[in-house]
Amino acid sequence: MDSTQTYDSLADVYDLMYPASSPDIKDAVDFLARMCPEGGKILEFGVGSGRLAVPLAQRGFEVHGVDGSQRMLDKLAERDTDARVRAFAADFTKVSTGETYDVVFIALNTLFALHTAAQQVECVTRMREHLAPGGRVVIEAFDPMPYHQQQGEHTSTRYLSPTSVMLDSSHVVRTQQLVLVIHTVLDGTVPRPTQEILRYAWPSEIDLMARIAGLRLVGRTAGWREEPYDEKSDRHISVYAVDDVKDQGSSGS
Repeated sequence: MDSTQTYDSLADVYDLMYPASSPDIKDAVDFLARMCPEGGKILEFGVGSGRLAVPLAQRGFEVHGVDGSQRMLDKLAERDTDARVRAFAADFTKVSTGETYDVVFIALNTLFALHTAAQQVECVTRMREHLAPGGRVVIEAFDPMPYHQQQGEHTSTRYLSPTSVMLDSSHVVRTQQLVLVIHTVLDGTVPRPTQEILRYAWPSEIDLMARIAGLRLVGRTAGWREEPYDEKSDRHISVYAVDDVKDQGSSGS
């Protein structure tokens, strides 16, 4: 199952998996808003149901979003009743909106939903190509170590609602940096399993992808509240700017 099919299948429960009431939403919106000038333009890769895009648009930013799943974009349209977010159904590795943005970001594990390093490099390259002068690329990603150390199958339970839970069963293929996850919704109806494949990357690997794309790391925190990043952090928020030295070298060749 490719990532488009995965998120089409998860569209009906996605907002239960990542509820809009989470404090993390406000923290993320605050962080991204600080990166963008007043009334500026923001592009989200993996906009999904608009959990971040809609509140950003409500703050007065011009927000565009791309997603490979049409069903997720349908959920965005239901949430975005004022049609403030301009959304595109597109492949992250090939997309071009024809515009540039002050902030281009990708949240949660969306970069890892691309199954090869080459696809991930192409995604970061597309992000760079959409960046306006002085703009920033922001990437949120989980730390791979807990998965990389995993032995055998691991199953956990995720609360969805008072009448439903999700079982997440994972298996790791370390040689390919792949996590194979089966999400199964249990709500009294016929169980609905969905397969998700994630290709995880280390922070240093993402930094290299960014350098290939013509970006340089300018900041890394452990969360949207700008907590210090260290060896105990379970995720990172990494901020990149255009690598001016590389750009100057390219323009002079």
